[in-house]
Amino acid sequence: MNIENTRFSNSILRDEIEILEDSENILRFRTYLAPNSGQNKLHFHSKIEEHFSIKKGSLVTYINGQKKVLKEGDQATISPFTNHRFFNTSQQTSIFEVTVLNPEKLKKGLQIMYGLANDGKTNIQGLPRNVLHAAIGLKMLNAFASNIPYLLQVAGITTLVFIGNFFGIEKKLSVKYCQ
Repeated sequence: MNIENTRFSNSILRDEIEILEDSENILRFRTYLAPNSGQNKLHFHSKIEEHFSIKKGSLVTYINGQKKVLKEGDQATISPFTNHRFFNTSQQTSIFEVTVLNPEKLKKGLQIMYGLANDGKTNIQGLPRNVLHAAIGLKMLNAFASNIPYLLQVAGITTLVFIGNFFGIEKKLSVKYCQ
C-alpha cells in the first residue's frame, strides 16, 4: 500500500484530502471541506464508483437532480454515469470519507488538479486554464461535465491527452505535483 503525499489541499474548493488507503484496487481518503465551499458544477465519472461516509457535520449533495443533505453517520454511493456534486453550506467543517474502487490514476489526478489550483493556474471553478492540463487532469479523474455530450468529451479529452503526452506534459505535471 502506497500512501505517500498523504495530505494535499485545494485553495479553490477549499478542502483538504488525507489519503487513508491507496492500492491498485482501492483509494480511500478523508476530505475536510471548509464551511460554504465545495464543487460548483455537476459532473459524472464513467468508470469509478464513489462511496461517501459522513464522519462529522453535513454535506449537501445533488445526485441525479435530487438534493439530499447527508449528516454524520449517513452514506451515499455514486455509481458511474451518475450526475453529482457536493458542498458544505454549514458554518463548520464537514468531514467525510470517500472510497473508490479501481481508482486507476485518480490520486494523481487529484494531486495535479489541486496543485494547479494552488499555483493559480485554474479558473474560479478549479479547471486548469491550459486546455492540455485540463484534459490530462480530467482523464485521470475520469470526470466529465454533465451538460456536454459524453462521446464528444471522450473524443476531445483523448485527443488533447495524446497531444499533451507527445509533449511530455503529463510527466511534467506528475513530477511537479505527485512526487
